[in-house]
Amino acid sequence: MKYAVERLGLSGDVHCIMDDLRLGPLASERERFLFWQGLSKGYGDDDLDLTMHGEEDVFAPWRILREQVISGGPHRVLIWASGSGADYVFLRMACHRLADTGATLMHIPVPPRHGLHAVAVHTPQSLIGFARDATVVPEGDRRRLAAEFEAIAVRPELLRECDGSGHLRFRDLSVHDAFILENCSAEWRLAARVAGDVMGKCDPRNGLSDMFIHSRLQHLIGEALIESEGQRQGLRNYRVRLASP
Repeated sequence: MKYAVERLGLSGDVHCIMDDLRLGPLASERERFLFWQGLSKGYGDDDLDLTMHGEEDVFAPWRILREQVISGGPHRVLIWASGSGADYVFLRMACHRLADTGATLMHIPVPPRHGLHAVAVHTPQSLIGFARDATVVPEGDRRRLAAEFEAIAVRPELLRECDGSGHLRFRDLSVHDAFILENCSAEWRLAARVAGDVMGKCDPRNGLSDMFIHSRLQHLIGEALIESEGQRQGLRNYRVRLASP
């Protein structure tokens, strides 16, 4: 998106919310930080420094955007959102955070590319083209979507995914464990290769990140369902296999 503004003539400023809203608590900033701290443990050499949540004020990007709009910044905010569970929540959180700023909110629906539902899979040129389909989110819809976010945020489940009809479903973090085990074998395999297989075969509407898969591998190791070899600090530094019967 920044490339589209700087090189392709798209007007405005880019404000990135570097977060995966399909995962973790949404009501408490402190609880969300602790969730990501635990999820990222052992993911890389710097753990949390490699995630979007390196600081405890995980909602700071929203506060900054809100302050910019209120202080005379953009009178119109364009929201690119795909059909993923993460973007389902993102659109509603945007309506909630910017509800009373006076800015016009516009939703730009992002279609799937090669079956994958995510803004990041598209080229900057494509993202600019989608702006032609932007629609104003009416005041009544903004209030409804903001209220839906509040209802989502108080749910206890920590994983949110959209089904094939675009409806949000609330899942336990363990819902993909069986699928991850299916991609392990009795032979030693680099954890990064297992993660790559899982990412390549998972639901294209709700992609699984390598960090999430790493965290589930740690859980499955703890449950003695798989075995590990090597220092579990970074997916490329250890191997896994199914536990011996």
